[in-house]
Amino acid sequence: MLLRLVFVLFYLFCETTASSCPYGSVVDSNASCIHVEATRMDWPSAEAWCVARGGHLVSIHNQFDNTFLQELGLNVSNYCSNIWTGGLTYNYSVSWSDGTPFDYSFWANGEPNGNSYTYYIYLEINTGFWRTYVSSSTYCFACEIPQEMTDCADWYKAGYKDNGAYKISLNGTSHDVYCSMDNGGGWTVFQNRMIGDESFWDRTWDDYKDGFNTERLTDNSNFWLGSELLHQLTAKDKDVTLRVEMMGDRTPGSSKASSSWFNEYTRFKVAGESSKYQLTDLYVDNKGQGNSMWNALMYSVGAEFSTIDRVNDPELDCAWKFKMGGWWLRNCALTSLNGDYDFAEANGYGMFWTMSGINDIIHPISSRMMLRPTSFST
Repeated sequence: MLLRLVFVLFYLFCETTASSCPYGSVVDSNASCIHVEATRMDWPSAEAWCVARGGHLVSIHNQFDNTFLQELGLNVSNYCSNIWTGGLTYNYSVSWSDGTPFDYSFWANGEPNGNSYTYYIYLEINTGFWRTYVSSSTYCFACEIPQEMTDCADWYKAGYKDNGAYKISLNGTSHDVYCSMDNGGGWTVFQNRMIGDESFWDRTWDDYKDGFNTERLTDNSNFWLGSELLHQLTAKDKDVTLRVEMMGDRTPGSSKASSSWFNEYTRFKVAGESSKYQLTDLYVDNKGQGNSMWNALMYSVGAEFSTIDRVNDPELDCAWKFKMGGWWLRNCALTSLNGDYDFAEANGYGMFWTMSGINDIIHPISSRMMLRPTSFST
């Protein structure tokens, strides 16, 4: 009963603390994210696993965190009865692998072991007490990872490999984003258009600047993450990769009705609002279907972003008559994935992509645009 009470109090504390941990994960009282891994490893391998993801095995500094870790351990109790922590002992000298002070303990009777060998601290899930053992024993383990993640690549490297909504922090501001952890993982999705029941082309400048539908980020939802956030995401790394995915073709009589396409571009860069969110750089990488169809987006390099209430295209008909608003337009474009879904109403344009020429145009059923640092590696 006491364990449950302490857990509830700590949960309430966490709920009132700003968190950039992903939904369903936890933040401890040190404002770090705790990830319990259900894979059994020896202590050195577990520590290396955590370090590779930007953290260390967990250090525990108060009863709240100890109780919370015990509660988290119950989720893996079918696999393990113990959880490695970052603690180690030698001749009664005790330390944490992350270098933080050893200012709290919850030893079982007879612990810690005081001989001249190095022993490592694990938490018993059933009791919450600490015991020590040799490093070669294999237990589940808990990583402690800094809370502030700047994109989905950071989350992937931290061991979070499920598709879904996460929180990131850029320039002191927290943002909800959708992360795609497929195709190598670490992709921050900024355009998701799965069905045609949501209008994109007639959104305002501020709609695009701030993003829309970001309160319900799912794999199948329609959203634009925000032009300002897109600028920040492409500005924070030296080189950024853009991945474009499209499914199907709604053009009547098309032989590509059930086809799918993808490709990647490097050097993806979007300027800030003072430069009208100009698409300043892009390079075709030809990771997917390597042919001239992917040059369609290259036509927009150097173009400024246009919306129906702020047209930065010398050809005014593109945003309005051809319903291509919400895109980088310069005397129109060879693609506009935010255009009107009803291409018949948009004079054949709207949401489209030029394949091999002006007589070979598709109107995708769905599209997704996402990015990650080019330096990212799994």
